Amino acid sequence: MLHAPLATLLLTAGLVAPTPDPPLLPRSTGSTPVTTSPPPPSTAAVTTTPADESTRSAAARAHYAARRYREAAQVYEQLWRDTQAPKYRFNAGMARAAGEHDGAAIVHWQAYLAAAPTIAPAERSMLETEIAAAKRRTLAIQLKIQGPLAPATLTLRAPDGAPQGPRDPIDLVPATAIDLSLEAGAWIATLVRPGRPDAVAEFRVAPDAQATITLGADTPAPVVAPPTPAVTPTQPPATLTLELGPRRALARSITVTVTGPGNPAPRTLRDATTPWSLPAGAWTLRATAPDRRPAEATVTVAPGETRRLPLHLRPDRATQTRLGLGLGLGGAGLVLLTTGIGVTARGARDYAVLRDTDQVPTCLTPEVCTRASNAVLDLSNGLALIGTGLGFGVTAATAASRARDRALTVEAGVGGVLFVAGLSWYLAEIRGTYELDDRARDHAAATTLGLGAGLLGGAAVGLVTRRLVRRQGLSRRTHAISPLFVRQGAGLSLRASF
Repeated sequence: MLHAPLATLLLTAGLVAPTPDPPLLPRSTGSTPVTTSPPPPSTAAVTTTPADESTRSAAARAHYAARRYREAAQVYEQLWRDTQAPKYRFNAGMARAAGEHDGAAIVHWQAYLAAAPTIAPAERSMLETEIAAAKRRTLAIQLKIQGPLAPATLTLRAPDGAPQGPRDPIDLVPATAIDLSLEAGAWIATLVRPGRPDAVAEFRVAPDAQATITLGADTPAPVVAPPTPAVTPTQPPATLTLELGPRRALARSITVTVTGPGNPAPRTLRDATTPWSLPAGAWTLRATAPDRRPAEATVTVAPGETRRLPLHLRPDRATQTRLGLGLGLGGAGLVLLTTGIGVTARGARDYAVLRDTDQVPTCLTPEVCTRASNAVLDLSNGLALIGTGLGFGVTAATAASRARDRALTVEAGVGGVLFVAGLSWYLAEIRGTYELDDRARDHAAATTLGLGAGLLGGAAVGLVTRRLVRRQGLSRRTHAISPLFVRQGAGLSLRASF
């Protein structure tokens, strides 16, 4: 308890001290110093005059001088609510401490220190010493608030007949954790929030009592019992070894989804042989991979059983089309290229024989002239076939890749331009006057013509094949929708079978 002369001195100093800035509100979360909740200003806060305030302050001093400390504290607390002047928190704490209400005194002093940060160091040191002394006479307790903190009000009071004697309610600012120092005895904390039932916690402050009190928690959700497993834990799992293929699909990874009693998570695999432990029961395994048709199998395994299950993924329709086009066009191009090389070699050989015997470029006889012309024509035809084979090879590579139809369309356009240009060029060359040993432009025109024909023909085959395959796949998916028109009375009805 404060010494009377010191308390009187502090009380007087607080009354004459200049009014500090308005109190700072504490944070709403975390462990914070305790402050009382500042209620909204009453009408008295607006109509209170300096004369009225002075009269009430004098009445509080009179109560204090007459040792009516509780009445003095009540007047100072009301003055603070009406004026929000921190000096009244100082004086209310002094009156509470003199009346041995140390818990309320600590609350007022801590709020005063928080609301008046510019007080003199000597005064702050003195007040911190008083707070420490009051805490030694009390016991530490912590309130924890769960749920929303605002808008809410928190009040602390002692019930009637409490061993620490009558106590006025203490208004606190709700926070996640509030550290308090209270007199030993019974206390009641009440949390009021709009739209929720009041949360009330009755607790006892004692050296052997619980030091943390929690209130404001919502009603916990009902606990749902987990489903009973289909297989008892005593049964050993079965071992299912998956044999996956082909290697090309494994190189890009295969995803295996298992559906059954336990529904394990899907796995992405790259190994040809993979063991899988599963509880006994019926399982459906589905393997998928890019550019492959899904492979699916259903097995029933017994506890402890060991089984091997092959899952081979075949190429899907688009991949088969790509590979088929690549092989077909590539094979056709190879045949044309080989044939062209043979025809070119034969023409070059025949022409070389005539040239070595000095029978060209001048035709000695009509027979020699015909043979020389045929040899030159074979050279042109062979080069045209070589160009066609190369064109088919280019379109084969495009069709076998994952290129879109647009690439084949571009190749068809380029091939058409080359074909028309090469044909025009070749016709112009063979109609002119020339020597039999000066046919290089004929051969270049024939090669251009053949390359254009190969590009145009290969791209056209690829585009037509792709569209036919897509149309066939669409018709299979829709299962040949067939409309049937049936006259019914004065109208028509459309029926579709899927």
